[in-house]
Amino acid sequence: MRVKIDKSKCTGCLICEVTCSLTHCGQVHREASAIRVKFGHLNHAYHQPVVCRQCKNMRCLQSEGKKSDATLRKRFFWENNNNRETDCAFGALFVAGEKLIHCNLCGGDPECVKSCPTGALQLSA
Repeated sequence: MRVKIDKSKCTGCLICEVTCSLTHCGQVHREASAIRVKFGHLNHAYHQPVVCRQCKNMRCLQSEGKKSDATLRKRFFWENNNNRETDCAFGALFVAGEKLIHCNLCGGDPECVKSCPTGALQLSA
């Protein structure tokens, strides 16, 4: 299961970021969100939400010699070590102080998907 993104529907409203940070950290703060919206520099119609793709073989653990880790997959905060952030090919691990923020799919019912007003985020099997 993962969050599927239709960037053509994203308006850049940031409701997904607000919902994520409120759900997991109790505050409205972009840096406390596991989903981030990247804005196009010249084309304001282009917005790209970035979130963990829930790789079967977790690429973010390659430098540690692991293929997957069920415990880490379920956690929202990870320890920031062994180049995990840079090992993610999709840039979907975000630094928050001494920790990394990782999408844990809200335990299987992602709040960002439920709160997206345009349907740009969908849950995919």
